[in-house]
Amino acid sequence: MGSYVQAEVAMMPRLLGKFRLAHAGFVEVFVEESGSQFMYITTFNAALPFFHDSVYFLKNPGARMDSVSDWDNQLEQLGGKSTAYWPNYPVYLPREVLGFEGVIQTSGFLVPGKGDGRLEVYDTSAGLPDGPWDIAAGQSDSWSYHWVLWKDVNDDGLIDAMTARFYVPLFGGDPVREFVWFQNPGTPRPSSHGDWKWESHVLIRQGPDVYFEEHILEADGVEYSVIVTAELWDENVMLYYVENTPGAWANADQIKSVTIDTEPGQPFECHMADLNLDGTMEIMASAFDHRKGNETGNLWAYTLQGDWRNAEDWKRISLASGFQANSYLFGSSMTPGKQRLFYPSEEYKNTPNELGNQPKPWIALSGDDDGIHYVMHPMSEDPTNWDYDLKIMVDTEATTAGTMAIYDFDGDGYMEIVSAGYTEGMVYVYTFAP
Repeated sequence: MGSYVQAEVAMMPRLLGKFRLAHAGFVEVFVEESGSQFMYITTFNAALPFFHDSVYFLKNPGARMDSVSDWDNQLEQLGGKSTAYWPNYPVYLPREVLGFEGVIQTSGFLVPGKGDGRLEVYDTSAGLPDGPWDIAAGQSDSWSYHWVLWKDVNDDGLIDAMTARFYVPLFGGDPVREFVWFQNPGTPRPSSHGDWKWESHVLIRQGPDVYFEEHILEADGVEYSVIVTAELWDENVMLYYVENTPGAWANADQIKSVTIDTEPGQPFECHMADLNLDGTMEIMASAFDHRKGNETGNLWAYTLQGDWRNAEDWKRISLASGFQANSYLFGSSMTPGKQRLFYPSEEYKNTPNELGNQPKPWIALSGDDDGIHYVMHPMSEDPTNWDYDLKIMVDTEATTAGTMAIYDFDGDGYMEIVSAGYTEGMVYVYTFAP
């Protein structure tokens, strides 16, 4: 391993600054075609049922790196007021969907008074967000939404919204879960903010419920569109797939599935990526084992040797284990949470390792209900070695940590990490720059 890489591996990011924001939850950063940066931070207060929660944004934070401690005074409220119950992931809205760039804010959760979730579209193409318009309006139940995939599902030339959702019946019973798509009507957005009802279509019942993503995989010379998902309520890690042909996802009867793991614990999020850069994709999933006497969290990886369509060809290994959750007043505790792959700098990414290959990526990990944000880096560049060094970036010393966003805000070649401390009411900004 080169001397530069060795020095970089030993280095943790340094704190640029922090600022107060009560109940800071999900953090995302999007960069538009113009180069404008938008950082979004959601907030939600479980103790205030039936009260809407605020989402905040900061435009071009890269130009404000010398005033991080004052970012709380520079934040603006998305939409000018609170319109959602328990906002979750903000998701980027590309221009080809509706003719303008923006963001769609997902929302809703199982906390009483916070279950009426929405999919709220905002237009940021004019410089500041305009909206919202709720494309999930008119649903018969109070659904919780976390993620959106933009895809022309029915091959009509219009890009639709695929999403997963769930709700818990008011008078008991198992959670109801659906993987659905909302059909783009191809009409201009309403002249006034509010409901913009898109027709919904159910693809899978009792399947994906929180986070998912699409990958294009091949088998026997055939290309497939594959949804990888960690099912929170059914406690499965799953693949759902159809042939990658126009309109295939519109036919629910064509959807096939592979159960990767039936006992991961209760999973929150998963991703498919080539973690060890050997040319084969892995699945990475965070999950919490809530069985009495086994209450620990894990970050799993599933390695593939064979055909991705065969469950027995996937092998589970542990990347990090032993996470301990703090007790949570409003429901079950979970740890860890969101994970993202990254490189600390462009130079590190482009410096070959001792094998002459690109180095393995690092992992940023939210501990969720252990209140900690972590950085993980591989202990070896050997593709067969799955050992990681788990380091604490910041311990909020409070019940729950929010999520993080990773981006080189100021363009100096070094990554920044913005991490939310939900219970503490603090947002931390770290950089890998010297």
